[in-house]
Amino acid sequence: MSAVLRTWLGFLALGAGLLHLALVIGSPLPVALVLLLVGAAEFVWGVIAFVRPTPPLPMLARSGALVPVIGWALLLVVAGADSFGPLTSTAQLFPMLIASLFDLLIALGLTALLRRAAAALAANVSFDAGPDAASAPTSFDAPPAHAGRYLAAVFAGALVIAALTTPALAATEAGQATRAPGTTGTTTTTTTTFDFGGHNH
Repeated sequence: MSAVLRTWLGFLALGAGLLHLALVIGSPLPVALVLLLVGAAEFVWGVIAFVRPTPPLPMLARSGALVPVIGWALLLVVAGADSFGPLTSTAQLFPMLIASLFDLLIALGLTALLRRAAAALAANVSFDAGPDAASAPTSFDAPPAHAGRYLAAVFAGALVIAALTTPALAATEAGQATRAPGTTGTTTTTTTTFDFGGHNH
């Protein structure tokens, strides 16, 4: 389950990073710079989480995942709606809500992994009488799951995260700018009148 959870955390970080980067467009310069740094850090962390057997810097990442959530909540309370562009605009709350949800899930997932690692470390110390017992390595790994169940769990998690990320990206200004020119989300009906010479002269 740890490998599945680590993969889900990677997907969540990629989704949150993409949303934060998309929200750079339309935000004031100071907010845009913060979003750029946060989004880039989340994206890089998500990629590394895929290729490493353990999540990188789990304690720091857990704290970092809460920073944009707390910062956005403070903006909503202190600045009010429509003061800082898409971050607090009542018309575009959905992308930031999804990004904050992903960050909260990352923090919860890392907390679960850290608790499991702490429990494993305590068990190693309890049963190891050697002088190096206190320095036993911390491990996030659980017994390997069946390959089919692992792939099914990873696919299901990726599907859910993509289903939330896609409409949230489309709701950002960056997502709206990528639409075809002249597409506004509404259907325009054009009526053409043909003259077949039936008028009286």
